[in-house]
Amino acid sequence: MIKYIVGFIVACVLWIIVLSRVELPEYRVYDCSMAEWHPDIPVEVKKQCRELKQQEWKKQNEGKVQTNLYEDRKGIRRT
Repeated sequence: MIKYIVGFIVACVLWIIVLSRVELPEYRVYDCSMAEWHPDIPVEVKKQCRELKQQEWKKQNEGKVQTNLYEDRKGIRRT
């Protein structure tokens, strides 16, 4: 019985040593809504966020005609 307990403790210690030496990849998640003004977000991430926002905008406005005129014709005033 004692040799099982000692074996279990040795196995746990070895397992902890093995896990402490393994390099796990580091993942970071950035919020694109803060990308333009937050100083801690890298430039590459800012560029990717801009591209994602542009793609999302294109999907939302696909098939719409941009006339730059308002429905009530307020945009046609002469100055």
